[in-house]
Amino acid sequence: MKGQKFWAVILSLVLLVSCLAGCGGDGQESSKGTESSKGTESSKDTAGEESQAADPSDPYAAEDFTYPMDGTVTLSINMTVTEKAELPKWVEGHYFWDVVQEKTGVGLEFIGSASSPQETSEAFSLLLTSGEYPDIMQANWITFKGGPSAAINDGYIIALNDYKQYFPALASWLESDPEANKNVSMDDGTWYCFPNYGNDRETSGTGFVVRQDFLDQLGEDVPETVEDWYNVLTRFKNELNISAPLTFESRWLFLEYATAGLSSPWGVCYPFYMDGDTVKFGPTEEGYKEFVTEMTKWYAEGLIDKDLAAVDKSTVQSKFASGEAGIALQQIRNIQNCIIANEADPNYKVTGLHSVVMNEGDEPQMSHYNNPFNGGCSTSISTQCENIGAAARFLDYAYTEEGSLFYSYGEEGFSWDYVDGTPTFKEIVTNNAETPDAQAARYFVAQFANFSLHALDTRSHMGEEVLTIQTAFEANMADYAYPTVTYTEEEVDTVSDWNDIDTTCRERILGFILGNEDLSNWDSFIAEIESMGIQDVLAVRQAAYNRYKAR
Repeated sequence: MKGQKFWAVILSLVLLVSCLAGCGGDGQESSKGTESSKGTESSKDTAGEESQAADPSDPYAAEDFTYPMDGTVTLSINMTVTEKAELPKWVEGHYFWDVVQEKTGVGLEFIGSASSPQETSEAFSLLLTSGEYPDIMQANWITFKGGPSAAINDGYIIALNDYKQYFPALASWLESDPEANKNVSMDDGTWYCFPNYGNDRETSGTGFVVRQDFLDQLGEDVPETVEDWYNVLTRFKNELNISAPLTFESRWLFLEYATAGLSSPWGVCYPFYMDGDTVKFGPTEEGYKEFVTEMTKWYAEGLIDKDLAAVDKSTVQSKFASGEAGIALQQIRNIQNCIIANEADPNYKVTGLHSVVMNEGDEPQMSHYNNPFNGGCSTSISTQCENIGAAARFLDYAYTEEGSLFYSYGEEGFSWDYVDGTPTFKEIVTNNAETPDAQAARYFVAQFANFSLHALDTRSHMGEEVLTIQTAFEANMADYAYPTVTYTEEEVDTVSDWNDIDTTCRERILGFILGNEDLSNWDSFIAEIESMGIQDVLAVRQAAYNRYKAR
């Protein structure tokens, strides 16, 4: 009964999901697939229309289908997973990838050649070039050259619309949730993957934190405005002798809107963002120059880590934990690691910071943000899969009631139990001496983020303190985030021009902040990226957005 109540709540939330929100080669037609495995051409039917009639003798299409399957099918997939010999002893008999095979009744063959969640990896490109594809391919077809339409038309993966009798759980969810369906479909309504779809309540997992104990020493309030930040950082440096008052990885200036909470007072961020229904590019807006000018000033005065160009997340974590830094931009897992490292110090306190504002009383606007769907960690069925029904049923398990709970939390009674109707992790995950990192422990028994599923939650293994800190990071970024769109094959070359423009922007913007290039050269920087075709890229992104809106 508790499970039914919980699931009723989850289903009601699913209906309210909105867009709010851790590959190239020569494709060949399959020669080994059976008649039922053909389907390499993109389906032009819109998602939600009736799929082709199922063969009544097909066990995978049966309305009374149940798991596990008969255990006679083995499916290959381009992933590498932890070897059993490397697992901690407590996981024995409960390792996710072993248990999921038992629950679904299929065998899995992991062939490696993994693709990056963000872009096509060299290993995956070589896999496609080989002409021998696994049954299931995990890849980000959004960032693949030509997008999912090219992946289908070039014979790598199948369009799924004609096979929805094999994935009723996923189809039912998408057909009941227009926003989710819009996000994971192509412009013509084609379904091409089993998506990794995030929880819209957990779209911001990176943000700024401050050492509250340092603020207390100075009698300072939590900084909110640009002026507050400048004053606090100055006092950290001059009065507490903190060597890196503000520290963060320089790459966060350019990825995942991670530093949007710092540029927000100027109404800009990097790279592309929405102003209403207009796509804009941060650096070409006047406010971005003003933001960079302020950061240049802070760096010159020693308020930003002098090692900005070199630090990585582990260095940032170390500096914030040790007191070398007073404010840091971190992912919540690293924030928790800092808190754990200082458990013996009763004075150590951390506070989450809202996005910076220009004037006292302003509402925080921009922040770190992950679209609920960005194409990464999703799976598709290859054109060489000989049993589409079994592959689709295996992947669909993650979207069923039972499968969603298992993927998210592991086995009930082992890694979690219901507490007041809510799935709650047991200490074997949250307080495991052999695996003290709760997130690592959770990954041994669940697959809650890095595979195709609709995430129920990705953070409940975290401590209450860090979850409270995380709530400070949330702003109105859903109003500004550029959605996950698809491009036509005609647009691909223009879109690919963005890679060179991005490289130039990263080099020169960081150069301005570090003082390696004078800000008087800003106009020449803008002229350079204009000559590289930034306006053409913007026009293509605008057209893709317009199609996305019309889906």
